[in-house]
Amino acid sequence: MIVVDGRTDSEKLFELLKSGGECSELDFKETLDFSKKIDELDFVKDAVSMCNRYPGGYIVIGVDDDGNPSARTEDTNWTQFDGAVLTDKIRKYVQAPLTAISQLHEVDGHTYCLVCLLSLEDGLLVPFSKLGQAVNGKGRQIVVFREGEIVRRDGAQNRPIEYSQWAEILKQHDACVRKDESKRMDTLVDNIIAVLGEKGKTPPLVYGMDEEALVRSLEACFEQKENEKLSRFIFQVAAEFQDDADAINGLAGIGAYALSYCNDAIFEKAADALYDCYAAIDDSKADSASKSLAVAVACYELGAQLVRMKRWDLVAPFVNRQSPSRSYSIYASWIRDCQVRAVNAGLFNETGSGMMITVALDNATNHPIVAPDCGLNKGSDASAHERYLDLLCSFDFLYCLCVFVAGVGTGLAYPACCFYSEKRISNVVSQILGGDPRARRELLPDDDDDKIAMCLRELYRLASNESLQKDSKFYWGFDPSRVLRRFLQDHPERLEEQPPDMFNYNNPDRDPNNTSH
Repeated sequence: MIVVDGRTDSEKLFELLKSGGECSELDFKETLDFSKKIDELDFVKDAVSMCNRYPGGYIVIGVDDDGNPSARTEDTNWTQFDGAVLTDKIRKYVQAPLTAISQLHEVDGHTYCLVCLLSLEDGLLVPFSKLGQAVNGKGRQIVVFREGEIVRRDGAQNRPIEYSQWAEILKQHDACVRKDESKRMDTLVDNIIAVLGEKGKTPPLVYGMDEEALVRSLEACFEQKENEKLSRFIFQVAAEFQDDADAINGLAGIGAYALSYCNDAIFEKAADALYDCYAAIDDSKADSASKSLAVAVACYELGAQLVRMKRWDLVAPFVNRQSPSRSYSIYASWIRDCQVRAVNAGLFNETGSGMMITVALDNATNHPIVAPDCGLNKGSDASAHERYLDLLCSFDFLYCLCVFVAGVGTGLAYPACCFYSEKRISNVVSQILGGDPRARRELLPDDDDDKIAMCLRELYRLASNESLQKDSKFYWGFDPSRVLRRFLQDHPERLEEQPPDMFNYNNPDRDPNNTSH
């Protein structure tokens, strides 16, 4: 699963290198030399083909087919991969505003170039407007592509479009048409809201309304403290989940706005409804894994909002909800259960990865309703993405800590944040583990600092080991904040210490129903 989110930073590069190999959204190239016409045309064909498969994809230059550093890059002219240069080369052969975004990275003495190619927003395919012809290495004249030809990325190949693909191809264009229509409806909704506001009434909440209109209606209802109306809408949205997994974005949006308006009652109802949706997922259905992933994503988005609002008191109760009782295990956290289901279904290439965070970031970018006041949207600048990525990583770390310390059950939690820079959690670590213990007491009120230190030590050890063993390119254990290390030094390891174990039942003493220990 490759998330095409427009990012070309080092964290994105490492994520792609660990993705498992080439696919429809990812192409690896050992080297390119644009002084050779054939290399230029091959790149143009690859780029246009990738753009023709919505939402686009990535090309990584400097690696072999397995994502390992290539030995053939020694004489590569890296200046030729400037984004503007690449864009000019593409647009010479198409009559469409296709754009290449590129960034060079130096890692362990090896140079990589990461190129992002985004599809047109309307999803329409782009044909070549000129003949692409050159002499190959054997001196033969070959045609790379022809005028009017339409090629599309299919797996690791570029293939002509087929009739059976048109329904998928037009899906994005149809979505754009609906969006344009909804904008006209937004004007009507705005007028309705204004009139109702003058009469002291709040606008209607209807499932299926445009997201922007929904946001304005939610804001009006929260400002007027229409809790009964909001509660009723929560149940309406949750009821749609069985037929429409996208309903989860609505629940996450309501919960996020509830936090923003300090309305704990509605947040808890939204969280309860989200858990009920999760518990009702039928594993025998084909869409069970995608629904589980949608729930996990919503949890991360609500978690990011908890961190942003510094609602430490709500984190542990939110994440430490057990999975429904099953014969084989009871997960300490429903979030972990959702992640494992997605992994087992092949939605992620491997269990140990940072994909969970990437997917949540991408979803929040496409659905700003789940991240109020964060400045996220498809056109937002990089700083907004960076801030939200910090929130997601911070929640991921706190989620793991809360499960390690206070979770009851098996499976515990996996620190996906270790595939990103440790600096991303420095701020929240300083707040929770710093000199003022109030935030820590809010986060874990029933556990003393020695217990927290024991579990933190194990979590930090896991994150450090995973970052090394999985070659995440980000070394964990450096502790840039210096706060974590001081906290552990103040609460040293004891001989009788029994840290939590991913594969054993955690905190059996807290579970009156557990008789196996």
